[in-house]
Amino acid sequence: MKYNILGSSSKGNSIIVEDILCLDFGISYTKIKDYLSKVKLIFISHIHKDHLNPAAIKQLAYNFPNMKFLTGSKAVVGRLVELHVSKKNIFYIDTSKGNNWFDLGLISVKLEPLAHDVENYCLHFDIHGKKGIYIVDTNNVDNINAKNYDLFLVENNYQESVLKRHIQECVDEGQLRYLNRVPHTHLSAEKANTFLIENMGSNSEFCYIHQSSYNFEGEDYNGNI
Repeated sequence: MKYNILGSSSKGNSIIVEDILCLDFGISYTKIKDYLSKVKLIFISHIHKDHLNPAAIKQLAYNFPNMKFLTGSKAVVGRLVELHVSKKNIFYIDTSKGNNWFDLGLISVKLEPLAHDVENYCLHFDIHGKKGIYIVDTNNVDNINAKNYDLFLVENNYQESVLKRHIQECVDEGQLRYLNRVPHTHLSAEKANTFLIENMGSNSEFCYIHQSSYNFEGEDYNGNI
């Protein structure tokens, strides 16, 4: 499956898949505007600004008033409406009624909740018969099943040993608060790799996303995000 990472960090997140699916909208409008004419659906995982950029959403709503959105978060729905997205263009999935697939035409989707400090969801998607999964900002993937999917876009934020060392060495109270928060809100390399090993098939492709250059060392760091 074709994908284009426009941003994948605390500064902003957005990935375009097969030209028609946008995964989060946390970057500037200028950076993403050239891709929007082909996009059919925008998925918002959660309400944090690096995944839902208010200024960019407001400009999008003005320039593309019929753009469709998908989310499992009521907070996201409310924020989108505040930013002038028409409620009729927001497809809200209540996962408390089951984790079911929904056929939206060109794209079929399924949401599952993820542990974070706000309501957050991963997205399973099927485009032209090929399946993918998008997982970001969570501390575990214990109950997620994506056997033999074609594309895995999975957070690989930090290495547990590196983070532990940084916590032990840290003397700045503000930085220490942030570091102590990381294991509760982000996925470690160890957990990400276990998930990939358990779910990938022989033809699967994966990409690590939302990696921290500070809490990551070695060749598995993508370096471009």
